[in-house]
Amino acid sequence: MTDQIIFDSDDIVVHFHKGNPDFLVITFIGIGHEESAYTLYFGKPVFQKYDVSCIGITTKHRNWYYSPNMLKALEVIWRYSAGYRKTIAIGLSAGAYAAIKYSMVLRTDVTIALAPQLSIDDREANVIPEWAALCTPAMRGMGIKKEDISGDIFILYDRHHRDDRHAAETILGYTLGRSDVAVGLVNVPSAGHIVYESLKGSKNLMALVETVRSSLPPRERQAALARQTRAFRRQNAVNVYNRIRAGFERHPLLTWQLLASRRFSEVKKVGDILNDETVFYRLAAILNNRGYTHQARTLLRAMICYHATVDFLLYALKDDPFIEGRSVFLDHRGRTLGYSLKRRQFTSSNIVWMEGDAVPVSSTEYDGVVFPTVSYFGKHFFLSKQEGWISLGTTPGNLSVVKQGKRGCVHAEDGTFLSIVEDFVSGWVLECLSYETFSWIML
Repeated sequence: MTDQIIFDSDDIVVHFHKGNPDFLVITFIGIGHEESAYTLYFGKPVFQKYDVSCIGITTKHRNWYYSPNMLKALEVIWRYSAGYRKTIAIGLSAGAYAAIKYSMVLRTDVTIALAPQLSIDDREANVIPEWAALCTPAMRGMGIKKEDISGDIFILYDRHHRDDRHAAETILGYTLGRSDVAVGLVNVPSAGHIVYESLKGSKNLMALVETVRSSLPPRERQAALARQTRAFRRQNAVNVYNRIRAGFERHPLLTWQLLASRRFSEVKKVGDILNDETVFYRLAAILNNRGYTHQARTLLRAMICYHATVDFLLYALKDDPFIEGRSVFLDHRGRTLGYSLKRRQFTSSNIVWMEGDAVPVSSTEYDGVVFPTVSYFGKHFFLSKQEGWISLGTTPGNLSVVKQGKRGCVHAEDGTFLSIVEDFVSGWVLECLSYETFSWIML
């Protein structure tokens, strides 16, 4: 059956899909989809595909589903849901707030709330300024209260997200002394606030619904949800990326081991992770600077291979005689030091996608001195600092590399050091500080 709109107003729209009569799912989409209020509601393609009866509530304004029209919409939703044996509400963020807020009014049997917010009234809760600014005078006091909650509520959240943890624990506290409601907390590590990104998938969503609608006691369903979400996020690119992003600077070796594992090779849409090139080139630089030379080399070579062939095979990487022994310099941002023949200047960019005509700067040792060099058609050229530009020569120039452990600085005979500020902005300074220090990696 095609969807129909059963309620429309200045701000609230209610969609209805009639499917399986056994149970009804009521969904509240998160904010950011206001322009699609007439065409998109949370779970629409999934519940249509599996022929699940669904009421999808959307909003045309960022009002957190809190308005006089919402009260009218609830009356319509109640009439449509009355004929079903079980109702399950699902919401994301602001939608999770609404799913819990109206659980008593709708008498929903089960609620799945992904990172619910307590309120956007900064008199009631800790609210980021941009959300607090959306709280109109008429919305004061709109937070979830103890008397609002009903049924079995399962909150999926990242407990390391401070505000989400506070919201989850506050709602859990509302159950004290009550036997008519149960709240189960399910931690989704490394998910951040947008929990669904770490779990999404039509089969995954249906699996969560089937779990919560089962006849198992709340505690057992909570444990089952924890097992399911753990399995979902192992192969979820967003969750893996969040873990890498959060920990690569503090735990570079553990991050490399994750990338080198066969488990990582089985992650779906791995390109969504690797396309944030800055993270992985910075990781290579950090590994090298901390003495993990082998790991830095293999990661850099795997990234080069990935950008060239779309294959990332760190765990099965073999030696490559064509780049063996070649060195590169990574700056403080993980960008590769390059040289533009057209501009006659140093540049900084992706090692594979060098901007314009730039080529990576390498190094050559001659008479015990290391010199920065570039290669054109297999021939090495030395670099020299001139007035306002960088020249090439077939003999050593006035630039050399000063080694500092696994790092190096490009030093001129006039006592200055190369400093990279932006991709096409470089300068010369008298002190060798972080902006002037490069991670020097031998491929």
